[in-house]
Amino acid sequence: MINLSLTENQVTELRNFRRQASSKDSEKALMVILSDQGKSVSEIAKTLQRHPHTVRYWLKRYKKMGLAGLARDYSPGRPNDKRESIKSVIKEILNHPPSKYGYLDQAWSVPLILDYLEKGASIKTSRDTVVRALKNLNYTYKRPSKQPPQKAPSKAEKVAAIQELIDQIKELATDQEVEIFALDESHFSTEPYLIRGWFFKRWPPQDLYSDKKRADHDLWMLESKNTKILLEKVQKR
Repeated sequence: MINLSLTENQVTELRNFRRQASSKDSEKALMVILSDQGKSVSEIAKTLQRHPHTVRYWLKRYKKMGLAGLARDYSPGRPNDKRESIKSVIKEILNHPPSKYGYLDQAWSVPLILDYLEKGASIKTSRDTVVRALKNLNYTYKRPSKQPPQKAPSKAEKVAAIQELIDQIKELATDQEVEIFALDESHFSTEPYLIRGWFFKRWPPQDLYSDKKRADHDLWMLESKNTKILLEKVQKR
């Protein structure tokens, strides 16, 4: 049988705790207050519709540890050993496109990562574990950006290269009959534009003035020499 006898300060402390605590912690404090009022464990259990063992457990903890004893025991959750073991593998493979490892895709997805972990690293894990590992590594699932290579030739270099080709064709055309085949430079790609993949978060963004640049032009258009194709008007902000 457990009967607690509280001081006035302890009762005040418990009542203040009840006003600030969650409903479960508040109920534990109420168990202590009811015990101080002379209620037995069975009476408290019946009033609060809890098992007597539960009431007895929290009364003993309060008697031994005070208000700190009413806090919930620490629960570490599931161990993250496997997640930690796959992080180094994920960091390595996401630095390269999937095509480097024999896949046809150009962006990493969870099924691809799972397949590589199992076949390439002999690690069999779940989708949720991979997603948690990716988020821990600051990766986000988004549509990959399309941009020209860093070493792409400038407009002037392209014009010069094309003019050189034209001069070569003219020179050939003066000596013999020449058949010219034109290539489409509209840059249409067979790769779906709605593709998604996991990419490292960049913050702050690399281009902090994209809106300003957009506002500097009246139109968005495709332009080739004297031909201009209007795409859309700029929405002024």
